[in-house]
Amino acid sequence: MEITFLNAEYLWLLLAIPTLIIIHFYSLKYVHNRAIKFANFEALERVTGGIVLSRNIYLLMIRLMSILFLILSVSGATMWYLGQSDASDYILAIDNSGSMLANDFEPNRLEAAKEASIEFVEKLGGDSRVGVVSFSGAGFVELPLTKSKSKIIQSIRDIKISNVHGTAIGDALKTSANTISSSEKSRSIILLTDGQENIALESEVEKIVDFVESKQITVNTIGVATKGGGSLPGLNTVSTLDDKMLRDIADSTKGLYVQSETKEELIEAYNSFTYELTESNIPIYLRLPFIIIAILILFVEWILVNTKYRTIP
Repeated sequence: MEITFLNAEYLWLLLAIPTLIIIHFYSLKYVHNRAIKFANFEALERVTGGIVLSRNIYLLMIRLMSILFLILSVSGATMWYLGQSDASDYILAIDNSGSMLANDFEPNRLEAAKEASIEFVEKLGGDSRVGVVSFSGAGFVELPLTKSKSKIIQSIRDIKISNVHGTAIGDALKTSANTISSSEKSRSIILLTDGQENIALESEVEKIVDFVESKQITVNTIGVATKGGGSLPGLNTVSTLDDKMLRDIADSTKGLYVQSETKEELIEAYNSFTYELTESNIPIYLRLPFIIIAILILFVEWILVNTKYRTIP
């Protein structure tokens, strides 16, 4: 079991706690000096039973606890434990650039990929949600996360070859991560492509991969092309696969890379990425519970300030 933070940079706000403690005791000293000047402090102490200082410490502790939970909340505290996961959320990121028309798959790479994707969706459990992203020169959300298999399948079937040139793997990852980042289940992007990033610089893709990894999103990659490659309609060129980037992306996000040379291998690749009823790291997102705890603590403080620890006029 471990705790990670989606927005760890906000933990720097914890440095404010010692500052608040110093300010608190400095203000107590200031109030004490004013009380000596303008009131009979000894009589006031007898009336309160000598609890003026102690009650301020209790209130300070309560306030600091509320601040602590608020900071942990905005930092995206997440607790992970190893257990049986019964459902996951997926983004199917499918390359629809022109090279997906290559004929080393029947009838072409795109149609074979769509058929394998649909078969994968049909086998998923009812609690899993799936979103669909297509990408060529940019990533595009075809369908947000949903449990409706009919909508998912129709969305996959509707994917056509894009008129936009290029293969923007980095942008596809960013679009997919933003689409699935709100999920509170195990999260996985399955990225299928026959190409190599040719839009963004390698350093930019690396930053996007780091962003995806920081969100605890697994990226599984599929390279769809035969070793000999395939020819494109009307062109005297052969489209082959450069899989180095796909391997690096999968390794960086604790995912798997599979190269598929037949439709059957495509289906097997998808099935190998299914996490249902397997032992895996399961996240528990603590953001909302910590916000609720902080609000309850502030409510308790308000009650105490207006009752037991009410300021004497």
